[in-house]
Amino acid sequence: MSEWLAMGGYGFYVWSSYGMLAIALIVELAWLRHHRRESWRRAAAMRAERSIAATTRSGGTNR
Repeated sequence: MSEWLAMGGYGFYVWSSYGMLAIALIVELAWLRHHRRESWRRAAAMRAERSIAATTRSGGTNR
């Protein structure tokens, strides 16, 4: 088992590469999640702003 993990002397390079890939994937997913939430927040704010502007233009009655 330890021979397999050592991978012929290149184990440190191979496993550290896998580790860096895992870290990069986690960071990328966190970044995407953050920006997705931020986009939804901005879209909701724009919808609310547009709704308020439409209510103001229609004289305050939105029925």
